Amino acid sequence: MYGAPPDIFKADWFGKGHGNVTYLSIPGFLRGHGVLSFFYYAAFQRRADRADVLLVNDFSLGLRSHPKEPSVQIIHHLPSSEPSPHSLGMQNASNRLLVAMEKRALERATIITCDSEDTRRRVIQAYPEQSDKTRIVPNGVDVELFRPPVGDRCDSDNRENIILCIARGLEPRKGVKYLIEALPAVTEVTEAKAVIVGQASLSVKKQIVEEAQTLGVLNNIDIVDHVSLHDLVRLYQRAEVTVVPSTLEGFSKPTLESMACGTPVIGTAVGAVPELLDEVSGILIKPGDSNAIAEALTALLLDKGRIWKMGQSARRRVMEHFTWRSVVRRILTICEEALAST
Repeated sequence: MYGAPPDIFKADWFGKGHGNVTYLSIPGFLRGHGVLSFFYYAAFQRRADRADVLLVNDFSLGLRSHPKEPSVQIIHHLPSSEPSPHSLGMQNASNRLLVAMEKRALERATIITCDSEDTRRRVIQAYPEQSDKTRIVPNGVDVELFRPPVGDRCDSDNRENIILCIARGLEPRKGVKYLIEALPAVTEVTEAKAVIVGQASLSVKKQIVEEAQTLGVLNNIDIVDHVSLHDLVRLYQRAEVTVVPSTLEGFSKPTLESMACGTPVIGTAVGAVPELLDEVSGILIKPGDSNAIAEALTALLLDKGRIWKMGQSARRRVMEHFTWRSVVRRILTICEEALAST
């Protein structure tokens, strides 16, 4: 379900898109209300009755009255694993409904795919009876779009003294404060500047600015609300290193995108980050440790040769394990498995 389909899937309001792809447009007023959009989507799943296998990326399987086809349930995160809302209003009621849909959808699925071992572990912890149905299929990345600045080389001559942090939302779990706290030690030995991309309320931005000002590094940070996709790729290509300082994380698209651009990553060992990085393509640190971030950044920024080698290894790891072509092959194999099980 896309707000607007990628060009390859362009279609009418409800009609055929590229090849044999059918695109269902969710009305704009429903896109911000997950539960309502699931009901809307489930109402149209009768059109899938002639399908061999259903590949489902939401929990609308839990709403269908008579599911007949073998199905593959894709899981990126579990609503039941999210912190419970403090309020007793509509938000809490919506969360309870999502959890109920989640449980029923997983029971009905022929196979459950998880985007990481971390997600699989959460699924099995919540639903141990479904463990035999779980498989791991990681997210992929467009390696033609996200690529090093010069051919397939991670040439350090094209890099600038930029420490990149793509948070997309500057909530506390993204750990931006730990990066800010690390900067004084880093700026003692290098003139690096942290570019932080992510949307936040004025109060959150004010906190970040005040913290940076108190630590004397306000001139060493640049907070950007939003960048175009083209500019995002250019940022990855220009940066010396990307930092993922999260204390709670899912799959971490920025980690994979940075690696694809040949930019090494310093990431906290949370979520899927330890599954994406290895010791030659990045540096893993414990979450919530600004000293560890400072030490890793300082060591890396003072060694351009290591940055170049890590960038090459990062790109190579993505090409071997995380291209969309390899992901599609895994999905097709699992669809065949689901079909054969009926």
